[in-house]
Amino acid sequence: MRTRPTLTLLAACLLLALAPASRAALSPLEQIQLATFEKMREVERYQIKIAEKHYTNGTFKVALAEYEKFLTLYEKSPGAPYAQLMWSHTMMQLKKPKTALREGFQSVIDYWPESHEATMAAYCIADAYRTMGEVKSAQTAFRFLVKEYPDHDIAVRSRVDLLHYARLHQDEVERLALLNDLTFKVKRTETATATCIAACRELAELHFFAQRLDEGSKALATTYAGPELFDNVYGLSAKTVEHLLKKPATKPAALKLADQLLTTLRAEAVERPAIEKELLYRAADLNATLGRPSETWKFYEEIGKRFGRDDDLLGRMAAWYKQREKRADARRMYEEFKDVVAGRKNIAAMFLEEGKIPEAMEVFRKLIEIDGDHAGDYLWSIAECYEKLADWKKAIATYRQIDRFPDNYFRMAACHRKLGEPLEAIVLYNQIKVIDNAAPEASLQIGFTYEEAKDKEKAIRTFQLTCKRYPKAGQAGQAHAHLQNKYNINVTLGGSEEE
Repeated sequence: MRTRPTLTLLAACLLLALAPASRAALSPLEQIQLATFEKMREVERYQIKIAEKHYTNGTFKVALAEYEKFLTLYEKSPGAPYAQLMWSHTMMQLKKPKTALREGFQSVIDYWPESHEATMAAYCIADAYRTMGEVKSAQTAFRFLVKEYPDHDIAVRSRVDLLHYARLHQDEVERLALLNDLTFKVKRTETATATCIAACRELAELHFFAQRLDEGSKALATTYAGPELFDNVYGLSAKTVEHLLKKPATKPAALKLADQLLTTLRAEAVERPAIEKELLYRAADLNATLGRPSETWKFYEEIGKRFGRDDDLLGRMAAWYKQREKRADARRMYEEFKDVVAGRKNIAAMFLEEGKIPEAMEVFRKLIEIDGDHAGDYLWSIAECYEKLADWKKAIATYRQIDRFPDNYFRMAACHRKLGEPLEAIVLYNQIKVIDNAAPEASLQIGFTYEEAKDKEKAIRTFQLTCKRYPKAGQAGQAHAHLQNKYNINVTLGGSEEE
């Protein structure tokens, strides 16, 4: 292969970017340009295809020989620079980086300096420094590529590589410079657009963290416009505020950024009257995040005066009161709901939170009167209240009124067990067993019921039957474990078919 007596600085590195043994396709750094391929003779194309086939199949020694064959037979071919480049890649696959550099990538640059392949080779040499962990040399090489090929996609790729190092070493000066280039200077080609958009968002976040809302907005404006721009500014800056609030040391920064954002929200509300209410809610929520309850309340009052007190606003006001343990005021808000049912449900939930069970039950009874279509749901809640009060008989009577089989039967059976009435519970569990997907649980509970009744023999037999009849159900595993742990029975023998 070709060698040169003097190598440039970029050739002094080792490239260890090793790929898997078998490759499904060529990477962008390994692909031949269509224009070059079209200029080649058919016999040259055939030779390149043979070499490529072996390269992608992972038979690199054969591929190397085929690329050498091409260079020997078709030295003057338009495809020669590409063959030399791929010979270098193949050497890298064979873990011979020194040879790849001395006789490969650098040869592409030396012999075909104006070719597309020379640019790819220059990047491969720069990438080698990174692979070898020679950071300073890698940075120098990538900067060279940005300067030497400013309008080439490889310059965008090099900036991304440099950006990685800037983040890694917390070099905020270079990081800002690179992000500014990618955001404002780089032409957004088909291949560069996604990178530039990501850069503009990262740059905006940096500005937001530094409480420079306007600068962050300018960065995002390179990609977004109109309402979409505002939504992205708001989303990223609000997220930044939340992050800054996590530490006491950065709380002042959070407040400063938030105040800028609140000003922006107010201005946006004027510009977009159709969503003014939503934007005022955002401002209220932001103040709540900042721990400014009085400011939050002021926005609620403003919204009420401008748009009326609908249930959404009343619900927020009720939540505000509850957070301050002003529960009577919160109930008053719920009582104002236009959706009376929703308001009463919230009041009942509050009574339950406070442990005021009789008061909650009274609300549920009123709900039955005004919302009869869902009477079963309210009866269920009343039955649960009786359970909380340990009034098991009334709970059973209430569950019996509800058409929710087998759930209500499970609940009634549990109440009978609380009353010390195991036989009544077992009768209910046996009725539940007509439902296939409920039968395993019912069987398991029969076993526990016998156990509570101190009937050890029947309890063991029932647990064994649960294992035998429902071997794939989780309840069988529970029964088996219980037999082992409590009764030291390690083998499930089944038992009679009677319970």
